[in-house]
Amino acid sequence: MMYPVKHFKKAMCTLVALSMFALTGPAGVEAGSVKMKFSHQNNVYDADQLLAETFKQLLEERTDGGIKVAIYPGTLTTSEEEAMEFVKSGTVDVDTNSAGHLAGFYKDIQFLQLPYLFKSPAHYKVARQSGVIKEILAELEKATGLIALGIYSDCNGFAIASTKPIKSIQDAKGTKLRCMQNPLFVDIYSEFGFTVTPTDWGELYTSLQTGLVEADDLGVYCNNIFKMSEVVSNYAILRQMWTQKVVFISPKTWAKLSGEQQELVRSVANDAIELTDAWQYAREQEAIEKVQAAGGTVTYPDTAPFKAASEKVYEKWFASNPHWKAWYDQIQFLDPDARMPKAYEIK
Repeated sequence: MMYPVKHFKKAMCTLVALSMFALTGPAGVEAGSVKMKFSHQNNVYDADQLLAETFKQLLEERTDGGIKVAIYPGTLTTSEEEAMEFVKSGTVDVDTNSAGHLAGFYKDIQFLQLPYLFKSPAHYKVARQSGVIKEILAELEKATGLIALGIYSDCNGFAIASTKPIKSIQDAKGTKLRCMQNPLFVDIYSEFGFTVTPTDWGELYTSLQTGLVEADDLGVYCNNIFKMSEVVSNYAILRQMWTQKVVFISPKTWAKLSGEQQELVRSVANDAIELTDAWQYAREQEAIEKVQAAGGTVTYPDTAPFKAASEKVYEKWFASNPHWKAWYDQIQFLDPDARMPKAYEIK
């Protein structure tokens, strides 16, 4: 599946138009009277940085400088656990956390990372505004004590990077793959035939280099920005999983904002998320083209066997979480390409 750069340009134009629209700050808010710290745990080439920069630009423009945002990329802490404590205490105002990590607080967020849950960027965009995801975020707020502004795609799960080509599900069998040690992730990749091999994030580069592991699930662009592309040159485009991150704001910061400011912050977060998602899809496609131009191997295995293997994952996780099946059906119904039953189609 291709995600052309034109989608990114379209999103950029939309957001520029929004930011240039005559949206002035809330009445009575003086320039710079509210200051926010936005932190994330990645480098400045990651999507988190774009999200933070877009959030900053739009919020400062729409409040005419009434709210100022300072960005701290990967400098305050590299621990998501510690970052959440910073947000809870109000030391940091806004932060991002991976859904895989958040499963330790609220296990149902793992539902969003079921294999092949989302079919396309358009499907994901519609689903992100659905009642299912709103319910999940509301429960996540209760579990963490933080305010969730929204979710956006992480770059994990778009492709499998490996030291040898993977052209089919048969090639996956026995290949040693490193993924986050989340039980759902382990189940998914085990059913695909991989030998899931625990490896610390900080040791992934050398593990791939030495053969301790032979693959990861970071996607093409993420392998590039984290330098793993120096030791892997094969990519299988599976679109097997749409991992997410959640944008949180501190309850202490939230309480200081007026109702109008809160509404504006939510609107800005949503616009920043839409741009960030479009940007990631464009960067992923550009990274694929870069690999091909450099002589690397990019394969598009038949996903039907991988989807068939996913049925065992659904069966296991639906059995222990029966409400997930209803959620799954609702998300599938939201597919913008096939959401209307034939009996109700306009003739």
